[in-house]
Amino acid sequence: MLSHLLLIVMMFITFGSALAQDDRLNELNFDEEPLPEETVAYSAIGIGPSVNLFMPKVDDINALGKSQGLDEMNSPFILAGAEFFTAIGVIPNARIGFSWLTGSVGNTKTIPGPGGAGSTKSIDYAISTRALHFEYAIVPAAKLAIIPGVGIVWGYSTITTSSSAGTYDWNSTTNSTTQQVLEQSSICVMPRLSFEYAVTPYLDIRLQAAYVAQISASDWTANAHSPAVNVPTSIGVNGLNAQLGIFVGLFN
Repeated sequence: MLSHLLLIVMMFITFGSALAQDDRLNELNFDEEPLPEETVAYSAIGIGPSVNLFMPKVDDINALGKSQGLDEMNSPFILAGAEFFTAIGVIPNARIGFSWLTGSVGNTKTIPGPGGAGSTKSIDYAISTRALHFEYAIVPAAKLAIIPGVGIVWGYSTITTSSSAGTYDWNSTTNSTTQQVLEQSSICVMPRLSFEYAVTPYLDIRLQAAYVAQISASDWTANAHSPAVNVPTSIGVNGLNAQLGIFVGLFN
C-alpha cells in the first residue's frame, strides 16, 4: 500500500515538472534571424582602348586659318588611345591608372591663283596626352561602379600650317613649299567621373565625363628652334572631355 502511494506521488511530481518545462519552452523565441550579408571587397584590373571627344577652344586657331583662306575647323575632335588601371589592395576601393591619348583636327583647301595655278594650304591642330589617374570606386549595385577621380596630365600640342604649289624637287633650294610647326608642352589636372558596368567578370564598359585644366605650360617654339611670340593664351589643353571605353581584365 505504501509503495503504491509513493508511486502516485512521484507521478504527480514528474507531471508537474514537465508542465513547468513546457511553460519555459513557450517563452523561448525560435524566430529565424536573417544572416548578415557577406560583402566582397571591390577589386579590378583592366586594360583597353578608349575614344574621347575633347572640346578645346579653337577660335584663335580658326582665325589664323581664315587669314590664309581656309575654312573653320570643328571642335570637338577625337582623341583615341588606351588606359590601364588596377585596384590598390591596401586602400579599400582605391585604384590607380595610366592613360595615353592622341588626336588632331585640321583643314585643307586648294586656293586658285592667277592663270589657273593655285596652292594647297592646310592647318592642323594636334594634342597628345599622358596621364596618371587616382580614383575611388563607389559600388551602389552589383556590377555597377561610380568612380570619381583626378588625373595629372602631361600634354603636348602642335599647330602646323603648310602651303605648297607645284612640284617639290629634292634637288632644288627654291621650292614653293613651306611649313611652320608650333610646339608647346603643358601640365594639366583632370577631374573626372566614370560610370563602369561589368558585363562579365572579364569585360567592363565605361562612360566618363571630365574637364582638363592646364595649370602650367612651356613657351611656344617654332620649327623646334625659334621662339614663337604673340601666340594667343586661349590656345591650350583646356576643355570638356567625354569618353567611351571598353576594358578586359578581372572585375569584382
